Amino acid sequence: MIKEKKLALIESLLKRHSVILGKKDNKIYFLDQKNNGFNEDNNDVLVNKIKLFLKKNPTIFSIITKILTPCCGNQNAKKIVKSIPAQSVILNLGSGVTFIRPDVINVDFYPFENVDVVADISDLPFEDRIADVVICDCVLEHVAQPNKVIHEIIRVAKPNALVFVVVPFVFGFHSSPHDYYRWSKMGLVEAFKDFKEIETGIYFGPGHAVNSVFSGYLSTILSFGIKGLQQILSMVFLVLLVPLNYLDILLNRFKTSENIASHIYFVGRKI
Repeated sequence: MIKEKKLALIESLLKRHSVILGKKDNKIYFLDQKNNGFNEDNNDVLVNKIKLFLKKNPTIFSIITKILTPCCGNQNAKKIVKSIPAQSVILNLGSGVTFIRPDVINVDFYPFENVDVVADISDLPFEDRIADVVICDCVLEHVAQPNKVIHEIIRVAKPNALVFVVVPFVFGFHSSPHDYYRWSKMGLVEAFKDFKEIETGIYFGPGHAVNSVFSGYLSTILSFGIKGLQQILSMVFLVLLVPLNYLDILLNRFKTSENIASHIYFVGRKI
């Protein structure tokens, strides 16, 4: 989709009285973003600085992410939208630098590359019932009031619209810029009870969970309370323990793996 046409489409979806703060680099701004996308006081500030540096090249960041954190679940965002017609409205909330396909409208609070709309996803600038698909992938844990985001998803989704959500369950602290919540499979289904459940399951499995927790455990012991050292060691162990992540190819087939899965996904349709 040509960028000018995409911007025109986005503008046609906006609320009548939405206040646009500016337009720059093919992005529409509804937030005046003054920070770097993370909190300098958090215990993982070094990790976030490295992530921000890598995100300047989304392709490299995507390759590294896929190698270190392979998704062994049955669903992902690209599969969800594969059969969706090109004329559809697809919103990706909290997108970061993710690129799913050219017509997906990426919304994030920080103006990363590939972001189209810089806005608060708990107060979207779009009209009611405009989206055919809403994606919210590994985002809700970073929002102080996730119920507000869920309400916005309900509001902007058309009747029978598809929703795809991924949330953490057994996973270590990771701020972007904050980290507030965790959900079990039951908790995720309950949170999206306004949608008819199509499918729920493991997104990242027990291997990812063990890697996350054990890396944090080892780095905490061996850093002796030195925050910078702990962050460095945590990244080292996350890489060294990557083979655990690939065990999920097998472990995700076990029903009981849901009890200790790293992340859970939900696919539903708006009732």
